[in-house]
Amino acid sequence: MYSQPILALINEGSQAYSRKDYDLASSKYADACAALNDEQGTDSPDLLLLYGKALFQSGVSKSGVLGGAPPEERKSEEDEGNFEEGIAHEDAVEAEVGQQEQEVEERHEGGNEGQEEEKGEEKGAGEREGQPAEEEHSDFEAAWDILDLARSLFEKRISAEFTELKTPYLASDNAEPTSNYVANVKKLSEVYDLLGEVSLESENFVQAAADLESCLQLRLKLYDPELSSMLSEVHFKLSLALEFCSDDPTLRGRAAEHVKHAIDILKARTEKETEAAKAKDNEQLLQELEERYDELRKDLEQEIREQQMNIISGILGEVTGDSSAHTKLASAVQSRVNDLSSMVKKRKAQPGGPAKKQKK
Repeated sequence: MYSQPILALINEGSQAYSRKDYDLASSKYADACAALNDEQGTDSPDLLLLYGKALFQSGVSKSGVLGGAPPEERKSEEDEGNFEEGIAHEDAVEAEVGQQEQEVEERHEGGNEGQEEEKGEEKGAGEREGQPAEEEHSDFEAAWDILDLARSLFEKRISAEFTELKTPYLASDNAEPTSNYVANVKKLSEVYDLLGEVSLESENFVQAAADLESCLQLRLKLYDPELSSMLSEVHFKLSLALEFCSDDPTLRGRAAEHVKHAIDILKARTEKETEAAKAKDNEQLLQELEERYDELRKDLEQEIREQQMNIISGILGEVTGDSSAHTKLASAVQSRVNDLSSMVKKRKAQPGGPAKKQKK
């Protein structure tokens, strides 16, 4: 049980969170965690989960402001699964990688021209943008550390309370847990989900895949594997992490499998949906997921080879007796192949997020 001062801090943090004042919510939850530690000499994973969630939302909100677009709040445990923000994240990763490559090419082509001017501009930009960027980084780092501590404490609880139960533990996504053990398993799954999202935001895709896989395994125990929106959501997030965490083609195949699981669940939910508006939304989402599934199943290398052959065939059809035709052909093919390779690179982001501590 919490003392009245701690309950007051929790209530203030909850009110701030509901107003989307995530900085204030983080501060109140941090004070509550500190007060509990002073009073009882221990940490509460429940409070740490609230604190970590607020820190994560704070980081997301600042990331959206810096990126020029207001972010949508992440779906909570009580909300139905929605993949649109995941799809938007994938597009953002591709756009960012493409922009970085373009900037590198432009600097290379420009040579040394205007270097002193660029240095001055870069310094000014650093002075203007350095502080917000540092705050954003700190929020995600702090969120990961706090949530990782919550993970450790919840796992200790679950280990001590372990009970053999029939799966799924919950009758529906919105069903209340029937025991402390099930409640803690549900909270631990949320912790892993948030850890995965933090790593996705930080582009640490290997860590994101590991945490989202842990989340999936817990939710397979909690929810109906054929109908749960909680499962379809984590399947989709895991597909994003797997697609971007490595060039290994087997991981791309696994990403496709998880999208297929998400599609199957959404189809089953749509068949049972009685509200026309929701059914229509589900149909639109299904179309997007099926397009993504088809894209993931393609063999990228085979696709490149086919496009190269199409390019060569097209150029050969245009060559008409020019003595330098062979040279032109070789030059044109090489140029287009480089363009194709660049396109593929933009589809693959490398793990560039801050290094994370290994879980104990």
